[in-house]
Amino acid sequence: MSVSELINLTARDMLAAYASKDLSPVEVTEAMLSRIERVNPIINAFHYVQADTALDAARASESRWANGKPQGLLDGVPTAIKDVLMMKGLPIYRGSAANNAEELGPAESNAPCVERLIEHGAIILGKTTMCDHGMLASGYSSQFGTTRNPWNTSRNCGGSSSGSAAAVAAGIGPVTIGTDIVGSIRNPASFCGLTGHKPSYGRVPCYPQTSPSVCAGPIARDVTDAALLLNVLCLPDARDVSALKYEDVDYTAKLDGSLRGLRIGVLGGLGFGAPLQNAVRERFSAAVDVFAAAGAELVELTPPFDANDADCAERFYQVRSLAELEQLPPGIQARSPVINAWTEAARSYTAAMHYEDYLGTQALRQRLLEVINGFDFLILPTMPVLPYAADNPGLDDGDTFAPWSNTFPFNLTQQPAISVPCGWVENNLPVGLQIVGQRYDDVGVLCAARSFEIASGLPIRPIPEELDLS
Repeated sequence: MSVSELINLTARDMLAAYASKDLSPVEVTEAMLSRIERVNPIINAFHYVQADTALDAARASESRWANGKPQGLLDGVPTAIKDVLMMKGLPIYRGSAANNAEELGPAESNAPCVERLIEHGAIILGKTTMCDHGMLASGYSSQFGTTRNPWNTSRNCGGSSSGSAAAVAAGIGPVTIGTDIVGSIRNPASFCGLTGHKPSYGRVPCYPQTSPSVCAGPIARDVTDAALLLNVLCLPDARDVSALKYEDVDYTAKLDGSLRGLRIGVLGGLGFGAPLQNAVRERFSAAVDVFAAAGAELVELTPPFDANDADCAERFYQVRSLAELEQLPPGIQARSPVINAWTEAARSYTAAMHYEDYLGTQALRQRLLEVINGFDFLILPTMPVLPYAADNPGLDDGDTFAPWSNTFPFNLTQQPAISVPCGWVENNLPVGLQIVGQRYDDVGVLCAARSFEIASGLPIRPIPEELDLS
């Protein structure tokens, strides 16, 4: 196959080609490593590449396929691991120059989802970049530098799963894992023209468990590949004591369905955060028309919150980040300048104030769960804004938390939510549609997303061999 053909393969394409012996895992892995050499200096998606280890794994996979005994669901499929996820023998920086690898030491074990990928034969190419402390909706990192959007390298790729999404959008493997505490799967998926699924809280085992809103989930080029990866990621791991009881579900087999008759609440936004840009509004309106034409019952909803209702959540997450920073000496904290400045106000918060903010987040959670009552799904723009300048940590006006306005509340409610592409605008920039389901209804969300993919008629945009260096 040509380079152009290889970088556009889905995981399913690769597995079928291995089974028919039209391709081998070694060929694909070599192509992916060459792709990294070619484009990573431009987009900065990987901060660590393990070429020799990946090739050894690919040779083992090739042998298994030659003997007709593939290992698991992803044997020979190349992927990568986000910086924040434990990978035995490697340090975790969390995107921050304040975290020194020599002081931290290497991880002593693999995160649950990393273990599952290895067990299912996936080829791990290396570790991807992320923004500082996972709290920036951008590819800015004091440790790694700027990660850029492959569709337009002058623009932001989103965060915090910055390198994970950029890698897939650049054709370096068809699937990766993201983690999401305020929107870090859905935001980069939206900015990079990908599918990103934040599962129900507890659906994918996480360890160590750091928050009752953090999830790990798939980032892929289409819904079916995301469902395939979720089949692997959601397998049980006893280390996560908060994990949901494992359900033996083949998510790829559940994607047949229809939008007809579904009752869907339509939200242009939630009432706080960044204003909705016109270009995003237009693509979202076209997506709403797709649901209507497919027979869904649509109800326009009034935004449920006021402009200041998100303040308690921002303060809550400032304290969370400050608690992490304060484990380090003051001089070292300053190495993560954006997060250090963002958390400065939290140094004066009292424990009582923090508890009041926690109660405020629970009130947001309660109100939002009331909004979806009586509906199968809610739909809204994943991001109210288009990808902004690549080197900006926050919005162009400097606001750090506002980009999370349409995503973070669904971490509080622990509902499944997916971002799927719903169109493109000028300057080669994608727009994402967010579909939110009832708690625990990951099957329904994936099915609705796949039905939208079909009904919209929007093709997967081919990845160009040469990146847009606008």
